[in-house]
Amino acid sequence: DDKITLNKKINATLESMAKTLYDYWFVQFDFPDENGKPYKSSGGKMIYSPKLGRDIPVGWEIKHVADLTVVKTGKEDANFATVNGKFAYFTCGKDIVRCDVPAFEGHAVLLAGNGDFNVKHYTGKFNAYQRTYVLIPDDEKYYALLYIAIKNVINQLIKNSVGSIVKFITIGDVNSITLLAPKNDSLLKMLNILIYKIEQLQSENCRLAELRDWLLPMLMNG
Repeated sequence: DDKITLNKKINATLESMAKTLYDYWFVQFDFPDENGKPYKSSGGKMIYSPKLGRDIPVGWEIKHVADLTVVKTGKEDANFATVNGKFAYFTCGKDIVRCDVPAFEGHAVLLAGNGDFNVKHYTGKFNAYQRTYVLIPDDEKYYALLYIAIKNVINQLIKNSVGSIVKFITIGDVNSITLLAPKNDSLLKMLNILIYKIEQLQSENCRLAELRDWLLPMLMNG
């Protein structure tokens, strides 16, 4: 239990680090230049983008989610979840439940299309509930960037959600999310390293919880 708690604290720190790096590098454009200095603050070359209405670093590309992945949705209902399922099952709730049959595999960003509109990331085989958007980038290098960029605009997505009774995010809004892709892949790799480390600790917590739940009855029974 202590190790599980510690891993959760580490993951919270890693998540904060990833968000901070994204803000510095992809919003303020003060990523390290070839001399290790902050790019924009050190006079790095910028160019005006009429599409975004602001300056961006020379050589960076404007992309949309639709350029990086085909957005899919889960097909299952709430009854699909099982207690001791082998695979992760993503619903519109915050908690990840289990199921017996996967439908997707890869480095995935999961966006709850209604409910509390949470954003998750996961690597492996899994399944998803209806109204849960599944985004598996065609190129793995964009994995963490896709996740953090969507989290960065989730409040705007919620504001634009439609529906008279149950609000939901449309697939069109997801496809049109704008991202800035750097010409230096090392920036993307650093973000990926942080996200992969979070997933590693999440997997460790699952194994520790299973071990705890297996040992505890034995201990109670002497």
